[in-house]
Amino acid sequence: MFGKRPVPLSDEERQASAVDLERIRRGGIPLVAEQRLKGIATASSPVFSSDLSSKEYAIAQASGLAPIAQIMGSSVVQHGWQNYGWSSYGGGIQEMAPFAAPWNLSRQRSFDRLRQEAQFAGADAVIGIEMTTKSFLGEPGTVEFAVFGTAVRETTLAPHGSGRSGPRMCALSAQDVDKLRRIGAETLGVIGHTSVVVVALSMQGNQMMSTWWGNQELIEVTEGVYAARHLAMNEVLRQAGEAGANDMVISTLTHTIDHHEYEGLGYRQHYFIVSMHVLGTAIALGAHEPHPAPLGLPVMSINLGA
Repeated sequence: MFGKRPVPLSDEERQASAVDLERIRRGGIPLVAEQRLKGIATASSPVFSSDLSSKEYAIAQASGLAPIAQIMGSSVVQHGWQNYGWSSYGGGIQEMAPFAAPWNLSRQRSFDRLRQEAQFAGADAVIGIEMTTKSFLGEPGTVEFAVFGTAVRETTLAPHGSGRSGPRMCALSAQDVDKLRRIGAETLGVIGHTSVVVVALSMQGNQMMSTWWGNQELIEVTEGVYAARHLAMNEVLRQAGEAGANDMVISTLTHTIDHHEYEGLGYRQHYFIVSMHVLGTAIALGAHEPHPAPLGLPVMSINLGA
């Protein structure tokens, strides 16, 4: 950029880069990140960074959760199949699992890496989640997931479900985690799913698209939205049951609708791609006594100046 030639990597640097690439390929994190977090786990009083605000930090401490490290998980996945193959869809609503796969893989790997970092840091749980999800470089077939959170250790309560593998994950802020603990609930894990369905309009629907007369509901597309939500919610319910939860908190429920056209057999066929994204936290109600104090009834304070 400034007219200088890049300094070539040494043999040691190239070897370290190859090791990191192989670790990431297997779903892991770079070696230097693992070593840093293991150092935090063994330090008697580690100096840590956190993505918590001062209010969140105070709430976490009051709730019996001591922050120990800022952690992250990231994954960029390229869609391996770009041929829509519209001519193969004869009509109606059909699930498009290959189009949901990159979203689900990217989310799963990013949260897996977040969990690994928390585990290496010796954490009992993760709070204060901040997440970004987008199509990478503007390409709809490439998905980027990035998750940041704060690893914490229990200071007052016995860790719930000590037989479970790894720290308790969640997709919640420190305030939300504190509220759950105050009703005796505990986070168990992150649940999430993306479902994608294609809606191929009927002959009547195609005619509506070409000869528009007033306001008319595209009832087939509406049905497609319901179908996509049904698929996504069924999967997160299954994941919650697998985690041993008796309830769940949904943090994100969003959807997009993309329109495509296909010219064939003398008429224009319209297709709508409905993508439904659900993210939540599996929780265990009755995991412990309310801590540090149960939530009270809302109180309105009125100062009459007396």
